[in-house]
Amino acid sequence: MELSDFTGKPCRSRLAYEFVPKRKHSLNLEKAAKNLKKNDVMMDVVSPYLLMMSLDGKSLSLFKSGKIIVKETKNAAKARKIAEKLVSHLNN
Repeated sequence: MELSDFTGKPCRSRLAYEFVPKRKHSLNLEKAAKNLKKNDVMMDVVSPYLLMMSLDGKSLSLFKSGKIIVKETKNAAKARKIAEKLVSHLNN
């Protein structure tokens, strides 16, 4: 998975930026959580449908569908940098 596989846009309902996969995904969030923990990502919520975590001082959500929400920013460049780091940790 690469961030180029996503469409990024500001979230309409809150102060956040979301990255939606261009194609349908079904992530194994248990495996994803293990990879993220291995890369020192602080996990807040782990469920079969949703991961909530902190990375570089920002809160993020990762859904089973592959959708990523970077919270507390509408800045595309900052959100993209954090999402890229998240995706790279998922691929490790």
